[in-house]
Amino acid sequence: MKKILLPTDFSANSWEASLYAFNLFKDETCTFYIMHSLEPLVSAPSTAVSSKRANEAISKSRLNESKIELEKELNKIHELPKNNKHSFETIIVHDYFLSAVHGTTKELAIDIVVLGTKGASGIKEMTIGSNTANLIKKQTCPIIAVPQGALVNNKSMLEIGFATDFSIANYHHDLDLLKAIATANTSRISVVHVLNKQAELSPELRANKLALEMTLKPLPIDFYFITDVAVEVGTRVFSESRKLGMLCIINKKRSFFEKLFSKSNSKSISSHLNVPLIIFNHETI
Repeated sequence: MKKILLPTDFSANSWEASLYAFNLFKDETCTFYIMHSLEPLVSAPSTAVSSKRANEAISKSRLNESKIELEKELNKIHELPKNNKHSFETIIVHDYFLSAVHGTTKELAIDIVVLGTKGASGIKEMTIGSNTANLIKKQTCPIIAVPQGALVNNKSMLEIGFATDFSIANYHHDLDLLKAIATANTSRISVVHVLNKQAELSPELRANKLALEMTLKPLPIDFYFITDVAVEVGTRVFSESRKLGMLCIINKKRSFFEKLFSKSNSKSISSHLNVPLIIFNHETI
């Protein structure tokens, strides 16, 4: 049984991400944990007594509002076509967003985190908001980041993109979830690599390419090589030119992911990506 965490700020994008998860794992036995984080209050200058009373009143009000919103979320879920393989629980965590997600993931042994990439407080010019980007850097389990409008676009899962710099020699079980999703949807994996000016792979990169092929067997795989452009531009152009159902990226320290989604590059690629991202964290062993 999969344990899937759905962080929510009660925005439309959070709800879309939940719907996406329900559909993506419709044939899997899953428990979905719908989690809302109540961040600590920042007290205004005041007397100790009045400040404490005010904070207690505000905290109680916020907690009640969150409970009401989570109940509304459950009611919306129960209005959907029933799936006997799915069960749902709600959680309120009194902590900052990143700590709440990270702590809940560890406590409940969460398998996957699915979240919207642009909530009510999202940065307009970025598809990958700061909370999501920071979470991706710290989280160990796979993350599926669902952009606003993904349900409207409703792209086929017949092709899943895989952006890579071929820097990984051994994937271990990192890609098991990707393989399961691709198998369930009869998807082809389209691997894209942006070459440097040499326009060919070094022996080491060729060996790592083969390692990726072996890891993804027996899935059908196509390789695409783009030259003479920046990594983030080449990846964006590839994503825009294909009818991808999802784009896979491996996150690694000082990684290809950081090249794509660093602050300087975020506008050039993130604002143009309109497909869900599936991000795996690779631990160097």
